[in-house]
Amino acid sequence: MPCAAGSVGGVRASSTRQVMTATSHEPDQGLPLSSRQEWCWEWERCYDELYPKAVSLDCSTTLRMQGPLDVGALREALAEVALRHDALRLRLLDAKAPIEQVVRPRQALRPEPFPLETMDLGDALRRRELHEILLDLTTRPFEVTEWLSRATLLRLATDDHVLLTSFHHLVFDEPSHQVYLRDLAHFYNRRVAAPGADSVRPALSYVDFVRTENTPRARLDTASRLAGWADRLRAHGSGDLLPGRTTGFLPLQHHYDSVPVDLSAEESRRLLRAARGERVSLYALLAAALARTLGGFYGRERLILSTPSHGRVRPETRSALGLFSNMIQVPVDLGRTPPNGLFRQVDGVLRDASAVVDLPFGRLAEAVLGRRGDAAFHRHALAHAELRLYGVTGWIVDRREHEIPMHGLRTGLAPYHQDFSRLKYATPQSSLSAAATFSVGLTMEAGRLTGALRYETTYHGRRTAEALADGFRGRLTDLARAGARRP
Repeated sequence: MPCAAGSVGGVRASSTRQVMTATSHEPDQGLPLSSRQEWCWEWERCYDELYPKAVSLDCSTTLRMQGPLDVGALREALAEVALRHDALRLRLLDAKAPIEQVVRPRQALRPEPFPLETMDLGDALRRRELHEILLDLTTRPFEVTEWLSRATLLRLATDDHVLLTSFHHLVFDEPSHQVYLRDLAHFYNRRVAAPGADSVRPALSYVDFVRTENTPRARLDTASRLAGWADRLRAHGSGDLLPGRTTGFLPLQHHYDSVPVDLSAEESRRLLRAARGERVSLYALLAAALARTLGGFYGRERLILSTPSHGRVRPETRSALGLFSNMIQVPVDLGRTPPNGLFRQVDGVLRDASAVVDLPFGRLAEAVLGRRGDAAFHRHALAHAELRLYGVTGWIVDRREHEIPMHGLRTGLAPYHQDFSRLKYATPQSSLSAAATFSVGLTMEAGRLTGALRYETTYHGRRTAEALADGFRGRLTDLARAGARRP
């Protein structure tokens, strides 16, 4: 997950007054983490060293800007984004339990509402690739009690810049990228092209979102629903890991590999037709096929899949920055359910799972599995396999956009790939739950489903992964043939 930023100056007084109404008043005391932030902090605690070793907890955007950049306007635009979205003004009171956070009051943010460094790469690019420089910058640790976001403006040439904005996952998720880039472009353009333009509508306050979740009535309701969902997960074998080939101690540092799972454009089109014919989502069709494959291979009648949910169930959250996403579990009962019945069952369970997206993951895992000492739960701890589907359903961001409309500039996202090889788990419990879980990621791109099954090499091994990938692909091929027979 990637993001970016640079050096910040003050904001014009008139601009500040326009933004002052965007979010509610700041609290004067510490706030607990939201249910979604609790999931992220639980995940971070799985590793033996906190950030930057846990590089997955950085969300960064790299925006290439070619043309006559107005750096002053960019600084003011970044400042206004931070003033508009109070999630970017959050900081932790302490990095030790119990975790609390506070939001910086606007008046305390001058002269830098959003820290922006500037770097002239000069000769550096002759010695190193831009990708390597970006990777180094994104793996710098955050001072979480000071800032959870930062920006760096890299000058490649007089008319060529890269804006790297980095956010801790505690205050940012994948859909936030679209909101951030849209607002940044709007505020920049308003300064360089349309100084009198109206401001965007006020954003939902993430601080108010946290407060609402922590009213006595909300906490009581959450506890009741959490107990019911925990019972359901236990009944489907949560914590009963898929067996692997390793015995004894599993290394705390993992090694992963993947097996491709690709379909042709015609097969993908037929799968979509099959899903429409069954009146279920494509995700439900794929999840049912994956569950059947795993169940047949391991001789299980009950399985749990998991997937990240954007969690933005209220319309106003779709224009707000912050961490709203969470991991949801999809308990599947294979039993003697016929294939078409399984599709509808999974489709219904997905709706059930989406309704509990606000349950704190750590508390749920503790209720299901129990906690050993102060060990944390990996995001896969409650499931047997993860299935991600991009580019088809849900409110997701197409971060492959080539143009971000900034006046007088040619812009585009500059992709880079993070290095996860340094991750090392803190406890055997976290290591084992991460290693035992298969992860299948599929993307619909140019009308074709492509992706891979990812596995931990020590625990599962290549032969097992290839057998499962082949079985899953075979089931999808059969479903595509069935889709071809539909009118």
